[in-house]
Amino acid sequence: MTTPRRPFDAYDTPAWQVDALVDHVPAIGGAIWEPCVGDGSLVARLIERRPDIDFLLTMDLDPARVPMIVGDATDALQWRTLVHTYGRPSWVITNPPFKDAHAILALAVEHATVGVIVLTRLSFSEPTKDRGAWLKTHPHDQRIVLPRHSYTRNGRHDSVTTEWLIYARDWRILTPPFGICAHGYKPHAPRAPRHP
Repeated sequence: MTTPRRPFDAYDTPAWQVDALVDHVPAIGGAIWEPCVGDGSLVARLIERRPDIDFLLTMDLDPARVPMIVGDATDALQWRTLVHTYGRPSWVITNPPFKDAHAILALAVEHATVGVIVLTRLSFSEPTKDRGAWLKTHPHDQRIVLPRHSYTRNGRHDSVTTEWLIYARDWRILTPPFGICAHGYKPHAPRAPRHP
């Protein structure tokens, strides 16, 4: 039995995934945009870990999430309007709806001045007919593979391996290694005591 997708394909980012990102990419800074802010969990943890961020702009398609901007991150005109109003972002850091990840990533790479970080399923890097040509000409510069996580929090459905893909205009700002296994970041639930 399959579980229906959530409205707006919203699967929020746990703090430990942001910790794995911040610990391995110290170059994060400047003006940051989160075009798929959802419940704000990614942004909240990012601010906790990096209070020196200069500027943060949030956007989401769902007005109930109360983003700074209600807009469609797959719309090129929306991106041009934001750039005209706020200038280009240094970084775009986002956990987009998986079905729209490629469209959003392509627009983010086009507009960010320093880099883009996107949370995707591990299978995103597979060169499918829809994104293979783009991935060939836009290889990521670093990846952080995360332990499997249940985004529905029930341990059964939507349990998927994800990764942060990092794209930088100048890869030299990144700290090796460039392929990272983030083993140990995921907190483990305490085990119930065994009855004698």
